[in-house]
Amino acid sequence: MLFNVPGPIVNTERQTASKPSLWKYRYVLVLASLLGILLFYQLSVVLLLRRTIFLPSSPFQGPKLVNPYQNWNGEGQEKISLHTHSDEVWFTPERHSVSEIISEYKREGFSNVAITDYGQISETENPEYIRGLEWGQNVKKRHLLAIGIKKSFYDYFPIYATRENLNWVMDRMQKLGGYVVIPHPKLFDSFSREEISSLAGFQAVEVYSPYGDDPKILDSLLSQGRNVHCMASDDLHYFPESSIKRFDQPGWKNAIQTLGNQRGRKGESFLRYIVTEEGTKDQSSVLSALQTGSFYCVKKFFHGADDPKVPKIQVTKDQTIQLNSSERYLEIRFIGQAGEVLQVNPDTSFAEYRFQEKDSYVRLEMIGLTGSILSNAIYRQLF
Repeated sequence: MLFNVPGPIVNTERQTASKPSLWKYRYVLVLASLLGILLFYQLSVVLLLRRTIFLPSSPFQGPKLVNPYQNWNGEGQEKISLHTHSDEVWFTPERHSVSEIISEYKREGFSNVAITDYGQISETENPEYIRGLEWGQNVKKRHLLAIGIKKSFYDYFPIYATRENLNWVMDRMQKLGGYVVIPHPKLFDSFSREEISSLAGFQAVEVYSPYGDDPKILDSLLSQGRNVHCMASDDLHYFPESSIKRFDQPGWKNAIQTLGNQRGRKGESFLRYIVTEEGTKDQSSVLSALQTGSFYCVKKFFHGADDPKVPKIQVTKDQTIQLNSSERYLEIRFIGQAGEVLQVNPDTSFAEYRFQEKDSYVRLEMIGLTGSILSNAIYRQLF
């Protein structure tokens, strides 16, 4: 007799159930892969795109004095604005056009203006204005400004850059014909004095900026024997309402500016600029003046004020600095090593200071009724 012997009871549902599939985690895996690629990329550029530059270890020295203003003739002057942003970049369509910027600055007596948009050289077929760009997309606002640069290039460090990486960027800017400026160092404390002192490759620092003024930064650098220039810039993003009313803007641009709280403000324009010698206003001659430091930095105290007049500075054969001006200043200050105030001359249009043995450099600050003026340094050189 055949017996029907019952076998073990098998749970077919448990048997058919497979191990958890990775497919359900596909979004997490894709995100992790992208983060890994980004991390690998960031580490690669940080390690590869570096430049170590050796900085001067002693103050200026030598028997010769270099005066960047020695060849100035007459009392004429050209107002130049070197830091403005237009609507040429795809993510800033609400800003002003290049033609609007040029026309408004000309209306205010400026001889020329540089358009320094983020990451690109704007409207390159227009020969009237000075070329430039602002590099840097990081949140901390560690940006760099290049005036007269011939070609834009990609920001390889959108998240993080070491000092050596920034040196690499500035070196590339100079190779492309740019005069390199550290802009708005006090904005979010993007560049501390200690960090600026450890970087190389820049030629000027924005010591007059809408985001904070600090001329003493220059003394930290000059005292090291580094011939770094001052810079004064509007960092223009939006004009005041009085200017905007003259523009024929489309409705959508008016709406975006209003929603962004950019309308009705005083604006950042016309108050901070450099002054070059009369006739020095096209890109080529302005760049030459920038390279040699043959310009002044000006900050006007309020809109509508008369422009403060820059002086004529000469150095005599007996190493005496002579300042003459058509304007009577409230105060003239001679400043030397480590920011020491060497001499103050109040209420005058003429002043003299003779270089002492201990002086490695001397720069001047002139305070007028309507604004303040900074000179670049007169410094010692071996030959």
